[in-house]
Amino acid sequence: MQDTEIGEIHFQAPDALQTILGKYLFTSDTLSIQLHPTEQTCPKNVGKDECWMVTDADDAARVAIGFRKPFSELEIREAAMQGMLEDLLQWHSVKKNDFIFVPSGTVHAIGAGVTLVELQQNVDTTYRLYDHGRGRQLQLEQALRSLADQPSAESFQLAVSPEEEQILLESRHFHVAQSVGQPGRKILERFASAVQVLPLSGSCRIGEIEIFPGSAGWANDLRSIDLKDCERALLFAAV
Repeated sequence: MQDTEIGEIHFQAPDALQTILGKYLFTSDTLSIQLHPTEQTCPKNVGKDECWMVTDADDAARVAIGFRKPFSELEIREAAMQGMLEDLLQWHSVKKNDFIFVPSGTVHAIGAGVTLVELQQNVDTTYRLYDHGRGRQLQLEQALRSLADQPSAESFQLAVSPEEEQILLESRHFHVAQSVGQPGRKILERFASAVQVLPLSGSCRIGEIEIFPGSAGWANDLRSIDLKDCERALLFAAV
């Protein structure tokens, strides 16, 4: 755990998957309001897109994605300095099986009572605009320079049926799919190279190794992963 508000488990991938990172997050309080820079504003010239699959959520659980209307840099700065930035955000209720895409440059926050799988580009650059008085360093000015167009709710939030195989996201940087048992032809073709698997229900096998929910595994080809006893899993691969 990083602190009392968030539990985090992340997995170190092999070389073929070094550009992506999978994590499990568990929140007991609202996390910092932050964004990840775009390719144009990141010192490393690499943006950081990410997505979340909600695996459990309290009744009042919510996340913030973008602002509720256009605000000027001055308005955002003043709200952050006065501890009022939460009031400017667009908050959305979330429930189990929601899938959410958060493009780089998007202001976001995760509220209390959410358990999720976070899949993202493996770039260690985050700009905090507000941290609820926790004392960590803020990067408000860098964040303001990195703001991108904020997505609408319809563009990022998807209620996923846990019983249906589907490709959840095809971005410029990574692909995400949900498998239900052994994957079909479309997903096998899409994930024909190195892939990370995160079981959500049931277990899978890679050779002699059995992988359970809460852990992750890797293979050079999806066909080498035995998913027949895995009721549901996330598949994650770099582009």
